[in-house]
Amino acid sequence: MKTKVAIIGAGPAGLTAGYILSKEAVDVVVLEADPVYVGGISRTVTYKDFHFDIGGHRFFSKSKAVEDLWTEILPNDMLVRPRSSRIFYDGKFYSYPLKPVEALVKLGIVKSALCVLSWLKARLFPVRNPRNFEEWVSNQFGKRLFNTFFKSYTEKVWGMSCKEISADWAAQRIRGLSLGSAIKNALIPLITLAGLQLPLVFSGALVTETVFTWPGMGRLFVDSIGYRDYPVLMGLLMLTALLVVVGNLLTDFIYAAVDPRVRLA
Repeated sequence: MKTKVAIIGAGPAGLTAGYILSKEAVDVVVLEADPVYVGGISRTVTYKDFHFDIGGHRFFSKSKAVEDLWTEILPNDMLVRPRSSRIFYDGKFYSYPLKPVEALVKLGIVKSALCVLSWLKARLFPVRNPRNFEEWVSNQFGKRLFNTFFKSYTEKVWGMSCKEISADWAAQRIRGLSLGSAIKNALIPLITLAGLQLPLVFSGALVTETVFTWPGMGRLFVDSIGYRDYPVLMGLLMLTALLVVVGNLLTDFIYAAVDPRVRLA
């Protein structure tokens, strides 16, 4: 008996399923509620002689099979365009996908502090086995940042509640991004600066010692040059070199703790 298949919805997934099945000589019927259009949220609609898309969708996939399929269907119509998406919120533009550090800076100190506290609460008391978009994103970014950016934007674009969108879909769309990872990445240049400052902290700042009359290694270094006290001068240089090495080692250890991509050999 020949297989017959009914597909509900003529969106990209439904149309693709029908196309693949038809190539295998399967009888396919695609059911679509819209009396005029197919294509789901990726369709182009006509209004008063104007053609426009429901959303500014870009084709993107890490699957070679999917890439090959669309290259087969649209060999000459796949256009390469630079990507630039923004969210306009409270008079400011924010990158989308969201860049947490940029968002925290533009939100201001008070709102950013509340977002970080909300994220810490989510890390301490996460939703176990998140089932929907809201629970998954709240675990990664905190409830406040979710309500500020993700909730209204996602529901407006996809036309449904965030509680009705699966957590697996969220993990695919926002994979590898969280407020914690963003904060860690922001700490890396600060760690570098701190490591470079370690020798200066211990060797003393000549200006500080002069202004506050606090004798220190900087003053001792200059005096040893003036008095040609070479043993003291060499000792100070060796100590400074040792501090530089120690500072670099500490920086490397902190790098490894902050960024899991860094490994100590």
